[in-house]
Amino acid sequence: MKIAVLSFLLSTALAGNIVEELTAAGATTLVDLVVKAGLADTLTGPGPFTVVAPDNEAFAKLPAELLATLSGDVELLKKVLLFHVVPGMAVMKKDIANNMVVPFPDADSLHIVNVYLKSKFYDGFVTVNGKLMKKYDITADNGVIHILSDVVYPFPSATIAQLVAADDRFSTLLAAVVAAGLADTLASEGPFTVFAPTNEAFAKIPKDALDGLLADTEALKKVLLRHVLPGALFKKGISWDTHSTAGGEEEDMIATQVFKGDVIKVVSSVGGTRKGARVVAADIIATNGVIHAIDTVI
Repeated sequence: MKIAVLSFLLSTALAGNIVEELTAAGATTLVDLVVKAGLADTLTGPGPFTVVAPDNEAFAKLPAELLATLSGDVELLKKVLLFHVVPGMAVMKKDIANNMVVPFPDADSLHIVNVYLKSKFYDGFVTVNGKLMKKYDITADNGVIHILSDVVYPFPSATIAQLVAADDRFSTLLAAVVAAGLADTLASEGPFTVFAPTNEAFAKIPKDALDGLLADTEALKKVLLRHVLPGALFKKGISWDTHSTAGGEEEDMIATQVFKGDVIKVVSSVGGTRKGARVVAADIIATNGVIHAIDTVI
């Protein structure tokens, strides 16, 4: 233990500040933008800071129009960059827990931080709003840096309930959620994962059967809660696995499956009837979790 503490203290003593360590790590696009936004003095200050730092490849993935907008709007650029900086603490990977929520009051938003596949055999991997941490624990003399695969943008600003209400793809789901009295649940703190059937998914159900389901509050609630998982399961964390759902019963458990070609399926088995759906849009992020649109009601 003493050796580990001594090693940490020595690495910190020999480290440069956040900006110097970002440069040394090759995050030169981020450093250039930090300077452009006038944040270099902030990130060379006393800290401590935790910086989740998009690498050069992450910025290269951004649409050219967005990058041009950021470069031309210093205040927006500053806001986006500061959304990658947690002031007042230096959080090492070992301190990160699954479903951590980090508020950013200035952006009226948050980070949902997840640790996936962690076991006694594997340390697992970390995502921030679904974006993968590629490298951890780059120590600076005023904090710590973790390298990200993507820029964390845009900022989540609406709850799952608000996103469903605002998205035309989910108008039938919205009617079902309201009929089942679940709108307040999907607006609550969470985090949750919702496998959200699109209008086309509901259209696969015969009209008489759908009308009957919408008229039976308890049966409707049971079906809808089968589509909701406790905790945030972003696309990068989805694997071949089984999951308990908000339905609560063993028969309400669902399975996720991942195939080549970026194909993700979710499967239920209720009363001997197996139903499978394909994810058609992943990682629709909310302030209280994440939505994955699916093509079939399960």
